[in-house]
Amino acid sequence: MKQPAKLLIFATMPPPIGGVTVHIQRLLQYLGNNSYHYTFIDFRRSRKGAVLVQLLKHRYIHFHIYHPVVRCLFVLIGTVLGKKMLFTLHGNLGRHHWWYNLLDQWAFRIAWMPIVLNQKSLDKGLRWNKRTRLIGAFIPPQNLEALAPVIHKAVLEMQAKHTRVFATNASAVSIDKTGKEIYQITLLVKIFQALPEAALIISDASGKYEVYLKEQGYTLTSNILLISEPHAFFEILKLSDIFLRITTTDGDSLSVKEALFLGKQVLATDVVNRPAGAQLVALNEWEIEAAVRKLQTGEKAYSPSHLTNGGEQLLALYKTMIA
Repeated sequence: MKQPAKLLIFATMPPPIGGVTVHIQRLLQYLGNNSYHYTFIDFRRSRKGAVLVQLLKHRYIHFHIYHPVVRCLFVLIGTVLGKKMLFTLHGNLGRHHWWYNLLDQWAFRIAWMPIVLNQKSLDKGLRWNKRTRLIGAFIPPQNLEALAPVIHKAVLEMQAKHTRVFATNASAVSIDKTGKEIYQITLLVKIFQALPEAALIISDASGKYEVYLKEQGYTLTSNILLISEPHAFFEILKLSDIFLRITTTDGDSLSVKEALFLGKQVLATDVVNRPAGAQLVALNEWEIEAAVRKLQTGEKAYSPSHLTNGGEQLLALYKTMIA
């Protein structure tokens, strides 16, 4: 008779498509491919009663919740019930206003094991919980994905008409604690409106940037393609030359590592630790534009990179932790 799983993974699967949900999707596929026994519950699509039942059934809970209030509350409830609570912080520790940052500090202190995505977050987290671990979010695609024919055709047309194809992505229209647009899409639109020889593909599965750009008074020129429906961004990267990660804050960007995995050039703001192989630029409009223009006119370069598989690391952790 098959023994019940000791591990509960508590998170959300796509849709929506974003770095976190894709990470979860690939993690579950990786665990399945390696015959690891676990229970998964999608907290956005499950009743609270069903969540509580699963919480009571399992000894080890690994959850991925973005909101600091919900994260802290869930850690507290699970710990009171005698559970070993693990969570992955998908973002940069300290990115919120003081109240949310304080809740994150409490969550770190109470949890059995927090998991972070970059060195700066690890340095902070270890001050509050000595079990804090650094495990990156990158997991290579486990299954073959394909673009819808209309999207594939549009990207190929961009390739044919322009000397370089740049790609960027956004999971939603998000504003940071200083009031700045996190994904800096409007800045990139402004830059590429003045750079007609290059193409920019904006991947926004949420569809919200189409409305936001219109509200901000931006008109997309013919060298800018906005994809406003769910699709596999990994496939967009395959057809692009350069990936732009121009953000005001970040965690461990899955897309940066996907681009490096594919040998693409990467230009990213230096707001967090970035993996080897990424070209860094300050979060400054003029420096970003200058760096983009330099990449547009420079030689195409292959960027080989040795990336750690987060799925492999998590599987090893689970096996060690749960005998």
